Amino acid sequence: MSLVKANVMQDVMEGGNESVFRNRQFLFIWLASTFTGLAFSIYLLTESWYVVQGLNMESWLGIVMMMTTIPRVLLMTVGGVVADRFKRSHILFIVNAIRGVFILWLFFIMMSGNLSIWFLIVFALGFGILDAFFWPSSNAIVPQLVKKNQLTRANSIMQTSNHFSFILGPAIAGVLLKFSSFQGAFLTSSILLLISAVLVINMKVNAVNPVKEDNDSSSFINEFKEGFNYVKGFPFLLAIMATSVVVNFFLVGPVTMGLPIIVKNSLSGSALDLSFLESSLALGMVVGAILTGIVNFKRKRPVISLGVIGFLGGLMALLSQITSVWQGVVIISLAGLCLAVSNILMPTLIQEFVDEKMMGRVQSIMATASMGFTPLSYAFVSILLSVGVNITFIMLISCTVLTLFVGVVLWKVKIIWSIDR
Repeated sequence: MSLVKANVMQDVMEGGNESVFRNRQFLFIWLASTFTGLAFSIYLLTESWYVVQGLNMESWLGIVMMMTTIPRVLLMTVGGVVADRFKRSHILFIVNAIRGVFILWLFFIMMSGNLSIWFLIVFALGFGILDAFFWPSSNAIVPQLVKKNQLTRANSIMQTSNHFSFILGPAIAGVLLKFSSFQGAFLTSSILLLISAVLVINMKVNAVNPVKEDNDSSSFINEFKEGFNYVKGFPFLLAIMATSVVVNFFLVGPVTMGLPIIVKNSLSGSALDLSFLESSLALGMVVGAILTGIVNFKRKRPVISLGVIGFLGGLMALLSQITSVWQGVVIISLAGLCLAVSNILMPTLIQEFVDEKMMGRVQSIMATASMGFTPLSYAFVSILLSVGVNITFIMLISCTVLTLFVGVVLWKVKIIWSIDR
C-alpha cells in the first residue's frame, strides 16, 4: 500500500487532475494485466520444465519456442492494424479467452497421458498467432486511458504489477510441480487467463479508427503501408528497431533456453530451483519499476535505457558461469532491475511521440522488428546444442557480444543522445 500511496501523492504533485488509481478503466487493465502475467509465468515455466525434465528433450525446447515466435513475427503488423481499427479491449478479451481455453484443452490432453512434443508444438503455434493480436492492443491501450503526464507513472505501475506477478507465478508453478503435478500448473494458468478475459471485457474503450462500411482489403493494406511510412519518418524509432533486433538475437534465445538447462545440468536442481531464479528476475524488475516510477526520468531516457541493456548483457554473461542457485539469484535480480528500467522508458517515449491513431501499427512494427530474429536465435541455439556445444559457452559469448554492440551504438548513434537533452 505504501507504493500506491506514494504514486498517488506524486500524481497530485505533478498537477494531474486525478490519480491513475481513481481511473476505473485503468484499474481494469491493471488487474487484467496482473492476472495475465501470473498465468503466463506459470504456463511458460511449466512448459519449459516439461520439455526439459518431463520429456528429456532439451534440444527441442528451442523448437517449441520458435513455433511461438514465428507466427507472432509474421502476423504482428496485421495485429497492429486490427488494434487501430477495432476496440482494443474486445481484442484482449477474445485473445485471453481463447488462450485460457487452449491451456484447458492442454490440461485434458495431459490428463489422458497423450501430451507429446508434437502437441506442445501445435499449442505453441496457436499461442504465437494469438500473441500477434494481443501485444499491439495491450501496448497501445494505456495511452487511451491516462493523460500524457501520467504515462510514465502508469507504465511504472503496470510494470511493477506485472513483474510482481512474475515473482508469484514461477513460485506457484515451482510449488505445484514439486508437490503436485504438471496438470495442476496448467489448470491454474487457464483459470487465471479466463479471469483476465472477464476483467477486460468490462472496459469501455472506443476504437481510434473505427471500421467503416466501405472499408475493404485495399484500405487495410493502405493502413498497413501507412504505419511503415510513419515509422520511416522517425530516425529515433529506426535506431531503436535496429538495436532491438540485435538484442533479441543475442539475448532471448541463449538466456531463455539456457536457464532451465543450467538448472538441470550445471546445478542439478529441480523445478523449485528454476522457480527461484525466475522469481528473482521478477523481483529485480519490481524494484526497477518502483525506482523508475519514483525517479520519473525526464532526461536522457534513450541513453539510460540502452546503458542498462548493455549492463544486462554483462550480467547474463556472468550468469553462464554460476555454480550455485544463490549466485544466480543475485545476478538475475540485478538483471531484472536493468530490464525493468529499459522496458518502461522506451515504451513511454514511443507513447509520448507517436500519434494515438497510429499507436497500434507503430507498436506492432516495433515489436515485429525486435522479435524478428528471435526465432533465428532459438534455432541457432538449438543447432549448437544438438551438435554438442555447451549452453554456458553459448551464453557467455552471445551476451558479451551484446554488451559490446550496445557500447558501439551509444558511441556512434548521435540521435540517441539528442532525445531528452
